[in-house]
Order: sequence, then structure tokens, then C-alpha cells
Amino acid sequence: MNNERLLKIIEDIQECKVDIDECLEVLDKYKENDLMIKLAKSSLRQLFVSFHTILEDFCSIILKELKKFKIGITLSDSLKLLKNNNVIDNDMYIFLEKSRLIRNRISHRYKEPSHEELHEHIVKYKSNITKLISIAKGYID
Repeated sequence: MNNERLLKIIEDIQECKVDIDECLEVLDKYKENDLMIKLAKSSLRQLFVSFHTILEDFCSIILKELKKFKIGITLSDSLKLLKNNNVIDNDMYIFLEKSRLIRNRISHRYKEPSHEELHEHIVKYKSNITKLISIAKGYID
């Protein structure tokens, strides 16, 4: 296991989570400030996409450790392998798979999710980001 790379992934997920929490706080506190709301919504969208870039790195490093990595493997297939190899449980898999689909809609700009849909998803599942950090920490040598 490349511990240095894994530690960087953990640090990046933690930073992303803090930033997402800050956006959620701004959206809750500054409802009357249109500019703050606009910026927080945009930041939340970008942070969500960034989380998935980090997630892809996490999947890659864990699948390499499990000797299951293949060049060109999709995130969908990676998540299935993580679930089938008991790295993540079914609840985590459902969260990550739903997130992946929303991220694709944002990144590829088809049927983009509304802010409300993205916000609701993040609020509903944000504790899973903390769980993912714990899972990642479990692989540090």
C-alpha cells in the first residue's frame, strides 16, 4: 500500500467534507444574501464533483491493494468490486452509486440535478463521507 498516497487521499476527503459543511452552513445562515447563496450553491456543486475525483483515487489504490485493479475500470465497476470484497457495505455502496449518477449528470451536463436535489442528497448522506474516511484510515499500515 502506498501510505503516502492514501494519507493524501484521506486529507483531501477530510478537507472536502469541511468545505461541504461550510457551504451547507452558508446556505442555511445567509438565506437573504443572494450573492452568498449563489456562490455557495456553485461551490457545493464543484466540491461534490471534486469528492468524486478523490473517490476514484481511493478506489484505485484499494483495488490495487486487493489486486483487482484494471486500467480503464469504471467507477461503477470499482464500487461493485469494493462491495463484493467487503471494503464497503451495501449502504455505502448505495450512497456512492447514487452520488456517482448525480456527479455524472453534473459533469456531463445532461439532466443536471437541481440545487435542491443535490442539497438533499448531500444532507441525507453526508455522514457516509465520515464513514468513508474511517474505511480509508483502516488501510493505513
